[in-house]
Amino acid sequence: MIPLALFLVLGLAASLYVVRARRPREERAAGLRMLGTLAWPDFIQLVLAVLNGRGYERSFGGAGTEGEYLLERGGQKWLLSSRHSRAWKPGTTGIAEFASHLRQQGLEGGILAIPGRFPPSAFSVGKAHRIELLDGPTMWDELAPALGDHQLRQIEQAARRRLLGQYALAWAAAAVVALLAAMALAQNPPATDPIVGGAQAPTPEATPAPEVAARAAPTTEGAAAPTMKTAAPDSLIPLEERRTTIAAAVADLPHVVSAHWPTPSTLQVIAKSEAFDPQSICPLLRDDPELGASRLQVQYPAGSERPVRFSQCRAY
Repeated sequence: MIPLALFLVLGLAASLYVVRARRPREERAAGLRMLGTLAWPDFIQLVLAVLNGRGYERSFGGAGTEGEYLLERGGQKWLLSSRHSRAWKPGTTGIAEFASHLRQQGLEGGILAIPGRFPPSAFSVGKAHRIELLDGPTMWDELAPALGDHQLRQIEQAARRRLLGQYALAWAAAAVVALLAAMALAQNPPATDPIVGGAQAPTPEATPAPEVAARAAPTTEGAAAPTMKTAAPDSLIPLEERRTTIAAAVADLPHVVSAHWPTPSTLQVIAKSEAFDPQSICPLLRDDPELGASRLQVQYPAGSERPVRFSQCRAY
């Protein structure tokens, strides 16, 4: 499941990158290639449309030779020459020759336009001679809106053909990454948590509760002291809960009316007979790690000759 999700995420992300980033570049590159296939008259008409957008107006009075277009902007005369543009080659003196031709015509400046690309050094030479250089890359954003529908369809089809290969490459790369992820998961499967719900959890071995032997003190009725009904005190049980349990167990002893804790360290026992022996409490109390040394206050019934008795089952 993870490799499949990874494949889809990577493939869609790569496709989005191709659409957003690569498609405009491919359309621009296809358009520049298409410019190189145009006939020079068609290319010059596109250049004239770009120059018109920049404020140049074609002047038909005193036009030059064939392939030359006289333009005017801001009261100055400029010459666009397709003849000199076609003759320009890198490393030649075409710009200087065109500048000489402009001086002979008495023009302020000129324009050379090519569908390809001028080298960076040519722009500085042209600027020195008041010649503006226009090439495909620098004109494309202004030139594209002037293209016809048929030319735009050609550019779109050429770009789409190149993009199909990039889409295939993107999804292939996503498939490779997903395959590597699947192999890694197969070699190192993720650890699974133990199933808890619906399964019986192992129970810790039960430890035998310490026997609480009730020492039966000799009484006139001969009854033995009962043992606690609950398990022996455990230090893990809350202290208050252990107090309540011990008091209830003491209250169940023979000759006892009630038992309670008036203070945290004192267990008060109300006896109903002088036959009650305080030592019968100790088996219920002394094994508790915190309450085993509590003070016992035994109060015999009213009229008894036995006074209130205080004792402890073990020392602190």
